[in-house]
Amino acid sequence: MPVRPHTPRTRGALLALAACLAGVVPLTTTPAAAADPHLSAPATYHVAPPGGPKRPARDKRLHVLYDADVATGEKSGRLIMDVRGAEKVLHLKKFGNGCSGDGTRIVCAVGASYNSWADWAGALPYAAPGSTAGDTGDLHLRYEAPGGRVSEATTRVVVGGPVLEIRRPEQVTHLRPGARTHFALVVRNAGETPAHGLGLTYTTDTVTSVTERFSNCRYHGTTATCRFPSLDLAPGESVDLAPGLDLRAPEVETGGGLHQSAWPLDLGPYDGVVVPERGEPGKGPALRPQPGTGTTGTWSREATAWTRFSVDNPSDYAAVGARVRGHEGEERDVRVGAANKGPGDPGGYPSVKVEFTPPKGSRVLKEPMEELDEDYFEPLCEHDRTGVYTCPLTVHEPGDTQLLTFRLRLGALPAEGSVRLRGKDGEEYPADPEPANDTARVAAEAGEGPRASGGGQAAGWGTAGGVVVVLAGAAFLVRARRRRSRAR
Repeated sequence: MPVRPHTPRTRGALLALAACLAGVVPLTTTPAAAADPHLSAPATYHVAPPGGPKRPARDKRLHVLYDADVATGEKSGRLIMDVRGAEKVLHLKKFGNGCSGDGTRIVCAVGASYNSWADWAGALPYAAPGSTAGDTGDLHLRYEAPGGRVSEATTRVVVGGPVLEIRRPEQVTHLRPGARTHFALVVRNAGETPAHGLGLTYTTDTVTSVTERFSNCRYHGTTATCRFPSLDLAPGESVDLAPGLDLRAPEVETGGGLHQSAWPLDLGPYDGVVVPERGEPGKGPALRPQPGTGTTGTWSREATAWTRFSVDNPSDYAAVGARVRGHEGEERDVRVGAANKGPGDPGGYPSVKVEFTPPKGSRVLKEPMEELDEDYFEPLCEHDRTGVYTCPLTVHEPGDTQLLTFRLRLGALPAEGSVRLRGKDGEEYPADPEPANDTARVAAEAGEGPRASGGGQAAGWGTAGGVVVVLAGAAFLVRARRRRSRAR
């Protein structure tokens, strides 16, 4: 089968597909280049107070852009960054090559296009000694293009700022299938200055459901966006959004999840946070802010705070072996795998793998392949020096079976191999309620049997009902990168 170098369009196509499926776009997406290029910079930027903690990584970085829609080429442009007049609040620190100046004015030789996140030349503001939280100053930016065109922008730099944290448990365990559980929505300001207005999104996955939708939130699919423009949070204050969430655990699946993001409305969503463009208001009661009580629990200042729900609804995976008949030196196809006997559904990529040990003396001629891009394939399974193949499984719905096809050249007969189920960490599969069926025989015996087919499935997949199982593209890429990194 044809194999060629991996092309970059795979990742772009997957990201585009993911955006279409999710129906969301980042509010901080950089607009397409205008007909007349101009210098752009954020309206507001926050820096840590002198000696204070660093700003969270989720904060928007200082992104300065001059997009002339041309190759960068020679450093024929000039970028000037200036905080003169605000020396008591701000200083500048240059980075990269081609820059000169002092703590108040930096001049950099840059290309005909400029991007501070990509070009290694520029400066960053920082709080001057003696400044305090809440002090502000202006950073003036000026770009002088090769043809003489001048473009300017100004960023208001604030010392310190609000830092919103979300109180959430990392995991909620031992839920009964279909049970309802209460989940509190609590946000606090751990920063140095007030947060003016509160924005909040929360998203349940497709298996965890919310029993009530609030009238002052907008809903797009499983994502809610709630805004509280009149709510100000002073440093150290917290707010409890009552009545919180009433969640229902899944009936069949073994787990679910919830993620939350919170940000000051006047600053907008943090870098990396996405919100739906559209949505319909809920028909339930309003979500009411009330003073938060207590400071216990786990607080997260990540852009997205995740909580995982674990349901006591195990999945009994059973290994599926095979019996093949033939003569020494002949080629035979063998199909091995696993079946989910229920009652639980662990989701599309369960934490179980299958280990296939070919019958002793047999040689694997063909193995299951996965298509990472058009006409580009890589082996689905990994194998060690002893010839044991370890393959991921995607079968998850109770009653489903997934089989993988291997082509063997038989050795001396009779001979035996095995199929054994493993957890993702290589240990025994931990969540299986019936471990006795986690292994199965693969017997090669002398006698007439069906010969190997001349065709073959590109991915080597098969299921009990003939349904083709398609792996998630993101999982393909992750495993492919891991294989390539091991190869290096």
